[in-house]
Amino acid sequence: MHSHSIRALAAAAIVAVSGSIASATVGDFRVLPYQMMPTTDGITLNWFTINGVPGTLTVTGPGLGSPLVVPSAPTLLPVLDYQIAAELNAGGAFPFATTAIFEAPGVPARNHKHSVTLTGLVPDAQYTYTVVQGATTYSNTFRTAPTPTTERSIRMAVVSDSETLVLGRTRFREWSRTTPQAAGSTGRPVGTGRGRDQYFVTETVGYQENIKQIELRNPDLVVMPGDLIEGTGNEQQRRWDEFWRHNAGQYDDLLSARPLIAAIGNNCIFNGIGAGEGGNGGPNTNLLISYARQQWSAYFDWPSNGQPAFQDLYYRQDYGPITVITLCSVKATEEANSRVAPPQGQGLNVNFPANKDTNRAWFSTPYAPADIPDFNVGTTQWNWANAELAAARAAGQIIFVQWHHTPFSRGVHGSSVTSTQSGEAMRIYAPLMEQFRVAGVFCGHSEVAEQSYFDLNNDGYGVHLWDVGAAGDGLRGVEDAPGATVAGVTNWRNNPLNPEGQFFTMNPYHVWAADQSEPELWNGTQLIRGGKHYGFLEVDVAPLGNGRFRVAFQNWHTFPLNAGDANYTVTGFELRPYANTVTLVGPANALVPIPVCPGDFDNDGGVTGADVEAFFRAFEAGDFLADVDTDGGVTGADIEVFFANFEAGGC
Repeated sequence: MHSHSIRALAAAAIVAVSGSIASATVGDFRVLPYQMMPTTDGITLNWFTINGVPGTLTVTGPGLGSPLVVPSAPTLLPVLDYQIAAELNAGGAFPFATTAIFEAPGVPARNHKHSVTLTGLVPDAQYTYTVVQGATTYSNTFRTAPTPTTERSIRMAVVSDSETLVLGRTRFREWSRTTPQAAGSTGRPVGTGRGRDQYFVTETVGYQENIKQIELRNPDLVVMPGDLIEGTGNEQQRRWDEFWRHNAGQYDDLLSARPLIAAIGNNCIFNGIGAGEGGNGGPNTNLLISYARQQWSAYFDWPSNGQPAFQDLYYRQDYGPITVITLCSVKATEEANSRVAPPQGQGLNVNFPANKDTNRAWFSTPYAPADIPDFNVGTTQWNWANAELAAARAAGQIIFVQWHHTPFSRGVHGSSVTSTQSGEAMRIYAPLMEQFRVAGVFCGHSEVAEQSYFDLNNDGYGVHLWDVGAAGDGLRGVEDAPGATVAGVTNWRNNPLNPEGQFFTMNPYHVWAADQSEPELWNGTQLIRGGKHYGFLEVDVAPLGNGRFRVAFQNWHTFPLNAGDANYTVTGFELRPYANTVTLVGPANALVPIPVCPGDFDNDGGVTGADVEAFFRAFEAGDFLADVDTDGGVTGADIEVFFANFEAGGC
């Protein structure tokens, strides 16, 4: 897909500055072109440069008799300047002076944004684009959105909590020991540190390898429900620099080849709020949060929501028969957000402690700037969500919804009993998701890779909720693991002043979690299989004809092949499916789960000759649905696996 080797290009761009090595931009690019807002006749491409020199975008493809050539008009964005001295001189505990980018010796680089929106193209067509910026040329492809009546399948990769920052290059994250052991396992080795209580590889390597595996699956869209970057007092602009190095820069270019649809997360607005910086409700809190919120809109241009103050924080993106509705869950402790409803008796609430907001850990005073929306009943965002859900349902779309704070989880942020950043308040949206028969809700935050299912009115049309927070940050355990329940849960249950506490359940709708459902198999110091790892959720939407669809959810993980030596050396990575799969079949407004049956290729509930015909139609078309051995390609091996499944008979 590339006309250049991106890593070779990046290496050539490393230059000496004042006797040290500057962070590698990619030639004349600060950030490579990345894709946003696909429509049936166009797309938006953004990129960034250090200087304000215009670039040139050239597009070739269907319907264009000659190349389309568009100059860019760069705009300086001061909100993306380096904000604190630590980002330039590596003060304190910040050891990466070489990551600062300089325009000239002693002059920090700035960010000039280039944005081009293309229109007038052919629906569902692939185009080649080339951007010339100074002496650097970058090429890739984009595809316009299909129409709602498309007959082709669509794939989304859904992942959150990448939480990039430069310190991730050397930091090994927690790897909770709450995962059960498989029969015959010698058990996770005792002790602390890497391969015991910390993961095999750093955050940076984990996210890099996860991106590689996502690319192998070739999704049409990447959906990220929050925490793209990590909040810290030492890094502010650099954490965004690091995000783009991974996704449209020197490490990789995942988002240069497919559009991004993202929700803002709490770490995206956590902007150095700590001691000495006006944090914890201090005088500078509102200013710092608002600054970070403006950074978000500086990078991202999402479809309009009709509210300029809240632009880019909640929006609707259509892609063929799919609608993705993104909501904002990061607001402070105003009364408009601090209620949890429906009331007790509907399985959504127990008598939790007060102040049930998603971000009360960082806000002890109301947030003054009017640029982040409230989210409860009757607010502007709530009313907008109702209207867009109704419109998407009336249009016959398959609806997915994303926000950051997961409302139900066995992880640390599943309850205010265990977290001051709980997603409880977002439970207010659960009945709304059922009302409009949403096919899936995507969240993050707890970082346990969990699936839940709720059908509050027991009508058979429930909602599948996915915590996909396993991109490249923490690998946490559940808070109520057998034999390892955390003190907060135990104390809450045993509190004599809280008689309802004995009935407390972290997540009454829990179905699966990598932490508890994928036992580890160890042979000494070598992990053979199982356990929680960096990964993503894959969602495949396939039209079946006659207004029916198949929506398949599959959790994947990037397994670290490890040598079994004393240093827990990782020798490579392998993409492996988790056992958790969900398949929905039916019209867009009546999708229901069906039993998972490997031989039932057409998902009609039986293994018949029709499955053979359906498989070979998909195989001859090269459709990814025929990739039954899940190796990323449609080959003769898939035929062997299909017939093995078929001959095994029914479920």
